Amino acid sequence: MLRPYITSKWHFSTITKWNFFTNFGIQMSKIIVYLESVISGERSGIFPSFLRIKLLLISYLTLGMVKIRRWLYSRGLLRSENLPCKVISVGNVVVGGSGKTPTVIAIAKLLKEDSDLKIAVVSRGYRSKTKGNAIVSDGNSVLLDSALAGDEPYLLAQNLSGIPVLIGKDRIKSISEAIGRWGIQVAILDDGFQYLKMVRDVNIVTIDSTSPFGFYHLLPRGYLREPLSALKNADLILLTRTDQCKNLNEVKRQLQEIASSVPIFESVHQPTCLMLAEKNQDLGLDYIKNKNVLAVCGIANHLSFIETLNALNPAKITPVSFPDHHEYTNDDIRNIGNKAIEINANMIVTTEKDAYKIREITACPVLILKIELKLICSSTDKFLELIKQRCEL
Repeated sequence: MLRPYITSKWHFSTITKWNFFTNFGIQMSKIIVYLESVISGERSGIFPSFLRIKLLLISYLTLGMVKIRRWLYSRGLLRSENLPCKVISVGNVVVGGSGKTPTVIAIAKLLKEDSDLKIAVVSRGYRSKTKGNAIVSDGNSVLLDSALAGDEPYLLAQNLSGIPVLIGKDRIKSISEAIGRWGIQVAILDDGFQYLKMVRDVNIVTIDSTSPFGFYHLLPRGYLREPLSALKNADLILLTRTDQCKNLNEVKRQLQEIASSVPIFESVHQPTCLMLAEKNQDLGLDYIKNKNVLAVCGIANHLSFIETLNALNPAKITPVSFPDHHEYTNDDIRNIGNKAIEINANMIVTTEKDAYKIREITACPVLILKIELKLICSSTDKFLELIKQRCEL
């Protein structure tokens, strides 16, 4: 999606010209770019204006359904189930990569380091090829690969030693299984802000500060999953990528107007190491300096990945971006390799989420840029304390 608060010499249109290597992909990328230019208001004229009106009318239906659903739960006409463990929900109100998964990882690690609580992480398992509920990790071993688990659950399992990760649309069932198997005391719910079937002890909403408000409209006119007024139901708001936001004070001002009683925390996506995928070897972040890099990613926020790489001072970055959760084809793999040869790249750098899918590329070394979410302004202790207070831990 377009990032109105980010400035970069790599604009969205520049990135997407490498997006796909098949005719179908090229056409789809053009459609996506066009729709985003319409939604953002960047494109003017009679037809874009007409299209915005049509999208707005559909978004009113979305608004009605969302409000009715929350009203039914608030009146008890639909029941939220209480579970015999504490539930920490991490979610968002804007479609796209707001940083939920790094936030879940950070919270799980903070709680584990701070206490001897038994913790599990539960995810829906978006685009998982496993039917029903499943265990991605038992805390000791990763039991499912990326295709079977889904991108984010696999990433969670890879990064959370000692913490089970489960997937399934029925997250109440997943948590109940975790309680039965491991006696967990705390469940961290990935993407749980709209999961009203379950009582949550604390609701944490992550907001990408580089694209915070989804163009102020619900889907499909904008990128909001719920009205911004739903932020009043949050217990904590965590702004992510604040180091890349050029208008942070204005973003915070608007959030305070919307949900004045909800505390706001700030965080950054901090690169931690550069791993050689083939050998799982840390080459150090300086390894990228003054090198010619082919940057490959299939994530929601392409620009953030490029900005993070740029801060490591490579000589040149050539971006190749795909839609979020992209399934790489053999043609994709072959053409990425050909592109690396064409530009004489020293390396291909990709995300943890994409690394498993493009590991077969042999044209040049494939490196994984690992990142961690870090709270800033020395607010980690306060952030954790507020979570523990809400959960009565």
